[in-house]
Amino acid sequence: MEILMKPIGYIKSPYKEKGEAPRQSTLSGETTAVIEILEEYQEGIADIQAGEYGVILFYFHKSEGYKLTTLSRRNNQVMGVFSTRSPNRPNGIGLSTVRFVKREGNRLFFEGVDMLDNTPVLDIKPYIDPAAVAD
Repeated sequence: MEILMKPIGYIKSPYKEKGEAPRQSTLSGETTAVIEILEEYQEGIADIQAGEYGVILFYFHKSEGYKLTTLSRRNNQVMGVFSTRSPNRPNGIGLSTVRFVKREGNRLFFEGVDMLDNTPVLDIKPYIDPAAVAD
């Protein structure tokens, strides 16, 4: 089985180096960034509205290799990589929950930035708070 993925766009972020970005999106405050969607995928963002939440799947493009255990920034203990938010993972896939601020053409502005500048975006999915869903 061959797995092929290609970016649907790229993030324009204020964070240029690994140490600058918060360890997860909920810690970034009101910092904003932009996803520039490639033209061939622009129609796919037509219904994303300001104020909505989404999940961005992206590729850790500046990570080099991985180890199955790593020092956790959260508690300064050695932990299994799958118990951490380390960008150094076997498949280098990141996931962040964000709040969309506005959409202009092929550009999605969002809060919840924990990605580096020029990060390739693999997918965008809606996020629905389970507490907001009626039984």
